[in-house]
Amino acid sequence: MKLPRRKLKSWLEMIALTEGSLIKNLEYNFVDAETMRSLNRIHLNHDTDTDVITFDYKEPDFVSAEAYICCSALVDNAAKYSQTVENEALRLLSHALLHCLGYGDETEEDQKMMRKKEEYYIHLFHVKH
Repeated sequence: MKLPRRKLKSWLEMIALTEGSLIKNLEYNFVDAETMRSLNRIHLNHDTDTDVITFDYKEPDFVSAEAYICCSALVDNAAKYSQTVENEALRLLSHALLHCLGYGDETEEDQKMMRKKEEYYIHLFHVKH
């Protein structure tokens, strides 16, 4: 899977701008399952597998964050939900950013809103300009 870096950058900036913010610093790290479980245990006190973890370094009016995406979870989720690996990658990238923009996923209602936003922005990524 190869997503064009310049297009990804523009897409992420568009998401932030649409949601009323600007990106100052946003770093994505793609890691293995063992590293992800360790991050989850150390920083969130969860001893479970997860697909994405976001560390939001909250700055007024700007997104400054670091996100970790588990490569094996990305591939597994794509198969589980009948998605392309590309779309699942876009979902995780946007999910991390949306957390920084104030969207949560703790409640069922929050999860529905998060999924709606993810789907909307994934669709926009594929729109020809």
